[in-house]
Amino acid sequence: MKLSSMTASHAVGKGTEPDTVFSILKEANAAIAKYGRGKVINASIGAIYDEEEKFATLSGVEDYFRRLPAGELMNYAPISGLSEFLAAAIAETFQGFQPADTYARAVATPGGTGGVRHVIYNYLDQGQKVLIPDWAWGPYRTIAAEHLRGVETYEMFDREFHFQLTSLMEKSEKLLKEQDNLVVIFNTPAHNPTGYSVTFAEWQQLLAFFQRCAADESKKIILLLDMAYLDYAGTAEETRGFMKLFAGLPENILVTIAYSMSKSYLIYGLRSGALIGLSSSAEVADEFFRVNSFSNRGVWSNGTRGAQRLLADVVKDPLLGNKIRAERAVYRDLLRKRAALFLQEAAEVDLPLMPYQSGFFITVPVANARVVAEKLMKELLFTVPLQKGIRLAICAVPTVKIPGMATKIKEALR
Repeated sequence: MKLSSMTASHAVGKGTEPDTVFSILKEANAAIAKYGRGKVINASIGAIYDEEEKFATLSGVEDYFRRLPAGELMNYAPISGLSEFLAAAIAETFQGFQPADTYARAVATPGGTGGVRHVIYNYLDQGQKVLIPDWAWGPYRTIAAEHLRGVETYEMFDREFHFQLTSLMEKSEKLLKEQDNLVVIFNTPAHNPTGYSVTFAEWQQLLAFFQRCAADESKKIILLLDMAYLDYAGTAEETRGFMKLFAGLPENILVTIAYSMSKSYLIYGLRSGALIGLSSSAEVADEFFRVNSFSNRGVWSNGTRGAQRLLADVVKDPLLGNKIRAERAVYRDLLRKRAALFLQEAAEVDLPLMPYQSGFFITVPVANARVVAEKLMKELLFTVPLQKGIRLAICAVPTVKIPGMATKIKEALR
């Protein structure tokens, strides 16, 4: 007898496809080793690299960790997170724009990814579907599949690249006919992979729609805002002003926010973030805290204490906070400069782009993305192929290497 699998039935076939981003990154690093860094453009990984093409850090953060006592750096944190960290995560997320008459609770998670996991698992039953746009971060599907949930997609943009409210609403209504719980993920502002941000007016229309859906009290509507890139998308008013609209929502609408420290503090590998629940009901908010704290213990137990202590101290220490924000602003401006250069050249060579406003990524819509990405690899330009386009991590490409990229991609499309 030849044994085909030792796993449980739900695990058969998992992992047969490599992670796209990190497999491309591996190829890029191999090319750098062979041809030299100067000849390779690595636009694959979603991490900021400086103008010398070195991994970027914030000196204020690095100095802080080097001075942190071992007990605060390496000891356990409480299962739900340090209380000061949870308060700081809420404060940093809203920055004065928390809606009136709402209850906000938070639990610590390993980056924003942990928050996405909790919402998909705890607010959908096995076999139910989460609603995401057709342009979306790939691991949403992975997380859903890992927890035996499905995925439904809506068309994010029309042919003129306007946000498709109609498609989102139609798919929401479809799911509400099939299941009582509706979970919708919004990756905004600075959407990965396109760089789009849902506007204030669009939020007004969306929330009016979801309130109409919530008139059926048997339905439970959970909105998940994945806000990993908000600190690189503009001012507090621009990135958080719409949150005031969450005031006065029915009790059967729960707003959840995946807050991540990875990009804001350039500490991707320390895996620190929080899932925040926002409700007009104290009971719903308290349930949110209990359920997701329980999941912490059942999945990863504790978070990273040192990173939690950092955020708590940033909020209470103006000198530390101001230093880090000033350094972050430098990289935010650098991202804008790089993006502006690429967008200008793309316009000159008539290269179509998805509607970029801010963030780490710019995406080119193409029908045969993998073929185009492979052609570009031969030109030593490494991009990430998606289902309907190729993603450029403009965050990782030094400014000197930006000119010529759009032209190379345009030629690869021919």
